Amino acid sequence: MIDIETQLDNLVYFGRGQSINFCTVPVWIDFVFFSNGEVKKKHFAAIGLKNKTLDVHIIHPVSQFIFDNWKNRAFNTQRKHANNVVKFLNYLLANKKALKINTLKELEIFHGTQYLNDLSIEGVSRSTVKDAERTLTHFYYWLTKLDCINSISKDLFVRKQTQFSSYHESPFKPLYPSRSPKRIEHTLPIEYIPLLLEVAIAVAKPIALGIYFQIFGGLRVSEVVNLKRTQIVRRMGDGDFVLKLNKQNFRPDLKEDASVKKVRTQRVMQINDWGHSLFKDHINLYKPMDESDALFINRDGKALSQRSYRQYFQKVKDSFISQLETYGDSEQKLLASHLKYMKWSTHIGRGIFTNIIAEDAENPYEIAHLRGDSNITSALTYMVSTERIHKKIEQKVSQMHQTYIPRLIQEDNKNIE
Repeated sequence: MIDIETQLDNLVYFGRGQSINFCTVPVWIDFVFFSNGEVKKKHFAAIGLKNKTLDVHIIHPVSQFIFDNWKNRAFNTQRKHANNVVKFLNYLLANKKALKINTLKELEIFHGTQYLNDLSIEGVSRSTVKDAERTLTHFYYWLTKLDCINSISKDLFVRKQTQFSSYHESPFKPLYPSRSPKRIEHTLPIEYIPLLLEVAIAVAKPIALGIYFQIFGGLRVSEVVNLKRTQIVRRMGDGDFVLKLNKQNFRPDLKEDASVKKVRTQRVMQINDWGHSLFKDHINLYKPMDESDALFINRDGKALSQRSYRQYFQKVKDSFISQLETYGDSEQKLLASHLKYMKWSTHIGRGIFTNIIAEDAENPYEIAHLRGDSNITSALTYMVSTERIHKKIEQKVSQMHQTYIPRLIQEDNKNIE
């Protein structure tokens, strides 16, 4: 990396035009792993300066902060701290006149406190403010060690010792948001699954199969977009899907890191032949134009990103709620109102799957196994009041028009032709 101490005078200067801002930049570098001395490519989160008009960026020397503190940590950890620093620097840049600051040498503790207070005013969660505060504490301390801040001494940062580690106490005194939990919806009534899939086929067909995998296999969105076409097999007899979930790194050009939380073989249940129809249709329609062999692709034939998947799902969500509001009875309109108020996204598929299997699971270990969890903690929540896994689920959805989804796909294909 760079020799930061030779560039202190020009570390960050805020007297720039409105077309410049800071950004997080994913980079791949040759990295020596101390465990065996092997040199491999490692994904790092750097900090850059971006010209918004020209849409170009350069890596900024302040990236050394991320490298010095988290070079041996995973990309997602680095990216979290890089994003926190980028947001703070852009805040200083946007408010330099009000804050009376032109360079990082003029940085004061109250600048950080004001930033954290403004985050709270914007309505972010308490945990988000706390997370930003931890990064800022690291950042300020790092700058003081390099004598980069005129009026703050590193002696201000008191080190606290815990049972397992130590940390520097935050010098900031922000006003945190209240502890009231977010209202998040984790599941839908099972009778609405056909409608959700119907809407997905109609307004977001490139991810309709992915939504099916999430509902009947409990996959996370990052696991869906990491699938290769050749990593899906069908079981003889019951017709269930068997997916091999691995970290593929299809899109190193993107900032996001669509990581697979647990590499594993995951079973997705075949219900009323819906999965087979969706899979057959998807394979025929969406073929990658590169060598990735990605199962889910964008309009350019490249592997689909998490961000694009979520954008597709937002269309499904909006249309699903609209259908309930426009054509539903009083009960369905009430559900639409509830879903508009609550927060929910792609992860609801995993919640639906968990609730389905929890009805018939005899213990939390069975749920954890089917979900692909490493421990039973997440599964315990769904064992509170179950009624006492394949045939029973078939029975549950047998009343949902057995040819409903296949017929929809066939009609949709006729329209395309």
